[in-house]
Amino acid sequence: MRWKQISLATVALSAEWITRVSSEQVVLDLIQFSVPSKDALPAHVTSYQRTIDVAGTITREQLILHLKRTQKTHTKWFLPVEPSRASNLSSMEVYEGEAKKSGGPGNRGLKIEPAGFDSEKGVHVIEVEWPNPDNDKAVVTINSHFLGMTAPRPKSLAQDEGAQQGLYWEGDLLAGFGAIQGSITDDAPVKIKVKTPTPRIFQKYAPSGFVVQQTSGSNLVTYTSNTSGSNLTDEPQVAHLHFFQPFPLMVIGNLTRLVEVSHWGNNVAIEDQIHLENRGPTLKGSFSRVVHHNAIYMRAPGSTAHVLTGLTLELPQGATSPYYVDTIGNVSTSRFRPSMPSTAAIGKQPSKFKKIKEAKSSKLELTPRYPIAGGWNYSFTVGYNLEAGRVLKQNQPGQYILKVPFFTNALDVPIDLATMRVRLPEGAFNIEVYTPFAPTELRDDLVDKTYLDTTGRPTISIKKVRCTEKHAEDIYIAYSRAPMVSLQKPLAIAGWMMTLFVMAAGFRRFDWKIGHH
Repeated sequence: MRWKQISLATVALSAEWITRVSSEQVVLDLIQFSVPSKDALPAHVTSYQRTIDVAGTITREQLILHLKRTQKTHTKWFLPVEPSRASNLSSMEVYEGEAKKSGGPGNRGLKIEPAGFDSEKGVHVIEVEWPNPDNDKAVVTINSHFLGMTAPRPKSLAQDEGAQQGLYWEGDLLAGFGAIQGSITDDAPVKIKVKTPTPRIFQKYAPSGFVVQQTSGSNLVTYTSNTSGSNLTDEPQVAHLHFFQPFPLMVIGNLTRLVEVSHWGNNVAIEDQIHLENRGPTLKGSFSRVVHHNAIYMRAPGSTAHVLTGLTLELPQGATSPYYVDTIGNVSTSRFRPSMPSTAAIGKQPSKFKKIKEAKSSKLELTPRYPIAGGWNYSFTVGYNLEAGRVLKQNQPGQYILKVPFFTNALDVPIDLATMRVRLPEGAFNIEVYTPFAPTELRDDLVDKTYLDTTGRPTISIKKVRCTEKHAEDIYIAYSRAPMVSLQKPLAIAGWMMTLFVMAAGFRRFDWKIGHH
């Protein structure tokens, strides 16, 4: 089997590279790297603009840097990442130009790769290619996703105290550049904007090198430097925020997806086993359904901010026959919105409404069997079918390409560990896997046996830790399969039937009597 990564703009940090370390711990299992001195740095930062979205369990960052190269011979520059962010990094992309949106049109992705860990300065270092070798000035945009950068505060709440649910964020405003002396020029403007879900801020703090501002009624907290760049790099510029969180802090601890391809049935079956957790403030005391329903009826702001009552999943276009079960059995509290209405529903409408375009996705609205309060969890299974023609293409006789999403994305719900198992038909060979990210683990030596299988189905297993919506993209699997292999199951069934027939005929000819009359 061969594996290829589709995108070159995404850095994938191995588990060894992002091992959580403390500032006092000497990292021995990481590649040691020494950041050059101030005069030997390949580039300096002449403008620093950073936006941090701290709402929910996913922290999204966008960093726009104006760089000036020191020598034309340098083809790369260094991007530092402090250990607290490196250990929680989910994805990172670097683009040429000032991209307001991640991967916007006209923005070329730059190649990036881990360089190592500087134990003296206490930062990880990433090497990034210089955008234009003929120009000493450049503008780059770094888009990053992190998990676990915020913590609930207070750590426990009573059922009727949802309006007090808060999140606490703390971080270095310079994102690792403060550890490298001279990385930011003295006249460089430095501005950091922190976006919270609501304007309600309990507490905010700015370090000595910054002033903090918040406009009345705005959910943006702005930190602006009040000193030169050389003074900012003398010590870490750590700020913190304590703000109101109006939604439950949901995380999928473990998601296992099983994809089974059937050529005979012209069907691709997908099943997801999901372990959902509420990592907000733990519930203090017992839970009362009366209090919960009264809070929903009264619609008091923030009264149910720490309790999950529903979840919506976006299924692929053309999904059919969905099911939703848990450990007890079928859960009837769900609603399915197919991408194309049924023919019966269309036939009841006037003729001018019969030309209906198919939606881009199907929606499955789930209501758990019980409200999920802080510290609670809920395990369930969701499955559906897809017509093989929608996701399986034959580019040449005997050669197929399968396209399936890595997982079904739920809005603002990250995944600690996502596993995808793809069961290909019997007889598949020359398997190639294409992913938009570097997987944590990829195995191709698995064989699963299901109904009427003889040799078993080749199975691909893909694992990825710390997943966000950036990883809910399509996985492509190319494989070959001889046309004659399709006769394997009918021949196996015919062989078993013939064997039973011969055995039955033999038993009929055998004399079962004991002795002679």
